[in-house]
Amino acid sequence: MTQTTKTPRHGSGNNKSASKGGTTMLRRRLKWIGLVSLIPVAILIVFIGFIGYRETIASGELKAKIDEMRRDGEPFDNDSMAKYFEKNAHKEGTVAWSEILALTQAANAISDNLPMVGAGTLPTDLSPGSDWPDEPRVAEFLHEVRPLIQRISKADEFPKPVWMPIRFNGIGTLLEEAQLSRSIARILELDAIHALYHKDGNRALQAIHSLGTVAEAFDWDFCMVTNLVSLAIRSTHRNAIDRSLDTGVWNEEQLDALTDQVKQPYDVATTWRATIAGERGFAYPILDNPRILQDVHNSPDNPLFYLPVTPSTRLAVLQAYEEFIHCADVGDAGIAARAKLTEASFFENRSISLSSSFLAMMLPAISTYAEAFDRDEIGRRLTYTAIAVKRFQMKHQRWPKSLSELSGIGLVATHWTISDSQAFGYEVGDGTAYLWSYGSLDKKIVPKKRPRTEPDAVNEVFPHLVSIR
Repeated sequence: MTQTTKTPRHGSGNNKSASKGGTTMLRRRLKWIGLVSLIPVAILIVFIGFIGYRETIASGELKAKIDEMRRDGEPFDNDSMAKYFEKNAHKEGTVAWSEILALTQAANAISDNLPMVGAGTLPTDLSPGSDWPDEPRVAEFLHEVRPLIQRISKADEFPKPVWMPIRFNGIGTLLEEAQLSRSIARILELDAIHALYHKDGNRALQAIHSLGTVAEAFDWDFCMVTNLVSLAIRSTHRNAIDRSLDTGVWNEEQLDALTDQVKQPYDVATTWRATIAGERGFAYPILDNPRILQDVHNSPDNPLFYLPVTPSTRLAVLQAYEEFIHCADVGDAGIAARAKLTEASFFENRSISLSSSFLAMMLPAISTYAEAFDRDEIGRRLTYTAIAVKRFQMKHQRWPKSLSELSGIGLVATHWTISDSQAFGYEVGDGTAYLWSYGSLDKKIVPKKRPRTEPDAVNEVFPHLVSIR
């Protein structure tokens, strides 16, 4: 037999070794790939853990904050808003003012095209005895609503502001009573103008006093809307006084009564804190149903509305309103400037986050609201000074040569100046004294010369001009 020898093929041993080494390297590579792929997972786990920890801390702080507000009687939801309003209003006059509101609604139905209460207009010159074609219709209307006007006068005996059974529903709360209070003011303003036209000082004085009563009765500081309505009625009250000074109907005793009505500055700091706290009470419930913003503002669908609202977002919203509340901590002066800086900090100096996105949608124009207090105070000082000019004239039988002479009847420089130390404009001519301010907060410059009564064509400024005879 021939022995056959099996010859190994070239490289067969090396192939086995290479195969084994390749498998090892593949396993190592897969191991590193696996380890590397775990890094994002680990980062995600750490991130989720951090978020969970942060939200746990925020949840505890949120609960403590809400417990504190509940203990202090501050508003943060519908139930606390109702209690907040009840605590800061009076029920003694609720029935009387409810009847006044109902009668006012009925009076609106017959006001037709009358001035003030309807779509009609007053003559440009309505001095006593001038031509007023609508006067008979105005007199008839005022005769019909005289019982209503008398009820308003009598309601002054009740403490103010008055409580009403308002159903609080966040930003969907209906505020019909506050809006209707402006109709009451328009009826009283028309009564005052009609009385002045007939030189009936006593009736005019009562109508003007009742205007102040309405402003106080509905001075609801649980939100910006109601407070702005009250400020608007205060402006109507002062405008009626300003108009009356051009008629020469007042005696010294009546001028003293008018002075008392505009002597006290508005308590801006207290009102500010209460109003912004109330705005927080309207806004916070939105976080339970963010899509309500879409319905209220008729805005397109927003993916933000479908995201869960975390405790940190809720806490940030509460803290934002608290920062605005603190704008009043150092008093009335400068609230508008501080509010503007605070408002800017939310949208300029802070990173984009869920809470800042919600605040951008929820926060009202708070800095603009703050400017309304500046306008109110400037208007109050102007009216107060205008009355003083007439009192000076009656006492000395001449007009003051300058406003500084008013110090002789008890006024000081702050009465006839604006917050930036500009004095009101003052001029005497043809037996009439004129007092004016600027009419725009954007252009805080008092004209040197007596301005026209129509708006400046260039600057679109409506100067506040008072004529005193």
